[in-house]
Amino acid sequence: MKSKKPKAEKSKAKKVRKKSTGKRRKKSSDFDDSGIVVIDDDLEVDTEKELEERRAYLEEARSQDAAE
Repeated sequence: MKSKKPKAEKSKAKKVRKKSTGKRRKKSSDFDDSGIVVIDDDLEVDTEKELEERRAYLEEARSQDAAE
């Protein structure tokens, strides 16, 4: 039978990193803008839904004005 030796405990102290004070800037290579725009020719506009959304927007604007 092998005797079990206690394993050495690792240090539980927290490591502290210095925070960089400089601002990080994104490189232009990080952006993937190919400049291509796709337009769907079979676009159907739901005029009823559009009118409903406009009415809701105007109603919200009026209620904001009345609250002031």
